[in-house]
Amino acid sequence: MRIALVGPERWSADGHVNFDGIEGVVPAGVDVVLLPELVGSSLARGEYLERLRGLAAETEATVVGGSYYDRTEAGVVNRGAVVDPRGEVVAEYDKVHPYGVEQQTGVIPGAPSHGFELLGRRAQVLLCADLWYSGSLARLADPVDVVLVPAFSVTQWGTPLPARTLWEHMSVARAYEFMTYVAVSDWHHEATYHGHPCAGVTGLANPCPTTGVFFTPGATVHDLDFPRLTAFRADRATRNFR
Repeated sequence: MRIALVGPERWSADGHVNFDGIEGVVPAGVDVVLLPELVGSSLARGEYLERLRGLAAETEATVVGGSYYDRTEAGVVNRGAVVDPRGEVVAEYDKVHPYGVEQQTGVIPGAPSHGFELLGRRAQVLLCADLWYSGSLARLADPVDVVLVPAFSVTQWGTPLPARTLWEHMSVARAYEFMTYVAVSDWHHEATYHGHPCAGVTGLANPCPTTGVFFTPGATVHDLDFPRLTAFRADRATRNFR
């Protein structure tokens, strides 16, 4: 599975502007495109799905569509969808733990999702802060092969380095604990949300690297080696470390 992590430089309150900036820059020849949180901003559901379908058709890849603010009868939910190259919605997911400025602006907790099949592998989307709760993965009945994290890592620090360090450690910890790949797509550190700067924490955590490097930062393309992951799980089982 080849996955493209996307880290746009600017976020706009207009979701169409965000999608316009992404279209045409996603690398070709990938299986999955992971978009950052709130790429759809406050687009209506139909508009959001239309943009995902357009990007999936353009890239001929499955698009994990970051998120948008869905205005439901109960309140505003931070929600996203996964669209395959045929334009079919194969999964939807909510943010269970609204964080910081979201709480202040009235975003309500969504419902936990149960993962979905992605190219024959089990995948789970955790929206930003949900990665920081181990129960998000511990509650699942089946092992997850890849955790997909759309993020908007707003930070109170004056520099992105502290938040990046924490995100790297958390991603590697989740990858190693749950024996899974953890892929994060975030906005560039120059992006802001309600005046709060973003840390820019895009990257991939690999629980079984060949080079000894457990985290690769940046908006890049990664090949996920699932046979190696299976061997890693088997090795841990034989050593009673599961």
